[in-house]
Amino acid sequence: MKRKKNLNRDTDTTLKLHFYIMSLWLLFVLLFLLTVDIPISFSKDAHFIGVMPLLKRNWFAFISLLLALLGIVFASMERRKWAGVSNPPYEILSVKNENYEYLTFLTTYIIPLICIDLTKVRYVIVLGVLLVLIGFIFIRMDLYYGNPTLALMGYRLYRAEIKGCEAPDGIILISRDRLNKASSIKWIPIDEYVWIAKEIKNDI
Repeated sequence: MKRKKNLNRDTDTTLKLHFYIMSLWLLFVLLFLLTVDIPISFSKDAHFIGVMPLLKRNWFAFISLLLALLGIVFASMERRKWAGVSNPPYEILSVKNENYEYLTFLTTYIIPLICIDLTKVRYVIVLGVLLVLIGFIFIRMDLYYGNPTLALMGYRLYRAEIKGCEAPDGIILISRDRLNKASSIKWIPIDEYVWIAKEIKNDI
């Protein structure tokens, strides 16, 4: 039993880490665009400087690009998992839009970080330390659902009171549907109080 609990905890941490890297996708893209330096010349004697010099010149830009691609891979993996929403339906008693969490994350973390002077190694190190610290807080405090990448994928964020479910602060619902009071939903849990939800539509 203890082993199963530890396994679940490890799985939760891995999932939250995936969400953290997904949430920084836009930051990594912006860092790539800000730091990439590929010399282009149209003179007759122009030649390719070589792979290694190019990598040495753009090491930070290429790391940013790889992390951005990793974020896209994680987003694709999670979206595939969420396609299988199948748990028994629940009814929403009350619901509140929480989409401002996406903008909060964007303005609090992404925008300030791209203002760091990335031409100096010490500031690049500071950026790395900040990302690790933010990630620790992000995972420890369960802030992973305020993820702007989810907004780009078309997901909305809600805080809802669910009939038959006891949750002190409500259930966070991540859904591509516009959920309302009395909506019926199918769901899969990401965490105890964070669900992926799909509205059950009664088509006549």
